Amino acid sequence: MGSRVRALAIALLLSVMSATSVGVGQSSGLLLVFRVPDSSPIRSSPVIDLAKNAIYFGADDGNLYAIPLVSAEQPRRPKWVFSPDPDPAKRRPMRVAPVIDEVRNRVYIGADDGKLYAVDRDTGQLIEGFTPAPNVSPPRTAPIRVPPSLDQPRGVLYVGADDQRVLAINAENGVLAGEGAGSRFDKAKGAIRAAPITDFVKSAIYFGSDDGKFYAIDREDFQKSIDQFPKEIGSPIRGSPLLDILGTEGAAIYFGADNGVFYAIDRNGKELYRFETLGPVRTKAAVDPVKNAIYFVSDDGRLYALFRSDEKDSKGQVIPGRERGKQKFAVAIVIDNNPNPFDGDLPRSSPVVDRRLGATGLGTIIVGSVDGNLYGIDPDSGRLRFALPVPGAGSDPRAVIRTTPALYVSGPRSSIEIYIGADDGGLYVARRP
Repeated sequence: MGSRVRALAIALLLSVMSATSVGVGQSSGLLLVFRVPDSSPIRSSPVIDLAKNAIYFGADDGNLYAIPLVSAEQPRRPKWVFSPDPDPAKRRPMRVAPVIDEVRNRVYIGADDGKLYAVDRDTGQLIEGFTPAPNVSPPRTAPIRVPPSLDQPRGVLYVGADDQRVLAINAENGVLAGEGAGSRFDKAKGAIRAAPITDFVKSAIYFGSDDGKFYAIDREDFQKSIDQFPKEIGSPIRGSPLLDILGTEGAAIYFGADNGVFYAIDRNGKELYRFETLGPVRTKAAVDPVKNAIYFVSDDGRLYALFRSDEKDSKGQVIPGRERGKQKFAVAIVIDNNPNPFDGDLPRSSPVVDRRLGATGLGTIIVGSVDGNLYGIDPDSGRLRFALPVPGAGSDPRAVIRTTPALYVSGPRSSIEIYIGADDGGLYVARRP
């Protein structure tokens, strides 16, 4: 499909969907928790640290923030703020989700300066002896736009960046792990924007590249490819992979590409199925075993639900239309007249699932949108349960949610707190029963 035809198709689809979309004024409930001092956008998805009563996230002002998870003070004061440089002009945006290392009591976060920072969870200070710039030539200066994968058994971080490389970094001191080329992958010909993930059973690392290839390499020797990899897709891959363990059926690896296709492959690189949408797929999927579903968002403005496994009748026969990879439902998550597009170079909100049993056991799919709304979606029907707007949603270009929600639940029958960051520099929370 040509770019012009695709654009017309997306515009037509969105105009049709808008007739049934939820308007911003129909619900409210996002409360401001904290605002970045200079109102720089928050495009780093928040991560909750229960042990430290903290929420971590980066901002475009180049700082990493730790905000109290539980506090009577509204808006809340930071527990600490980590600034890589005292001069604001020398800092670069932090747009990736932080990674918590409980063993070493630290938080890792990458930045647009190409550096990976390790910060003490208690004090917010840079870890002494940890070098943010690994000993590699040429030096890494290109942005890190995907979170690292922490391989705790090896004490190694796998870090991809726009410099087209994945590096194995010693989690203790930040230097390149090991000697020789075995800790450096430099065969990609495009930026690494699909985050590396680790498969401990296969002893592999999976990731995608803007060169249109999906890679699987040996986690102990980056020069070794696994089985039939790399897999040629022919379109930039920016939908971060997810490994889904399917029990007796083996495993599936899900990822999306800019050609609008959502892929499912096995550990050997064999394609299990593909599902086509009308826009690039640049979000990470969420798996819901309870509802036998996989959820992801496309730039065509929809959240899709696919069947995770074949659904069978009482005789053990597969029900037609309910085979794995078939569409269960699709729901619009972009309201009419939204002033913000799915910008090509900026993050998108990926869906998460609230699986609390509670009194009903229904669960909810939760996702943010560039239209400034936080959506809650019924996992059975695809109907919207709520749409909670950031102030100015639908009219203010800065009222945009690009972060993936972080969920805090104190018990199976308790209410849930949903934290999201927005382009207006605000960290918001929604409380739901």
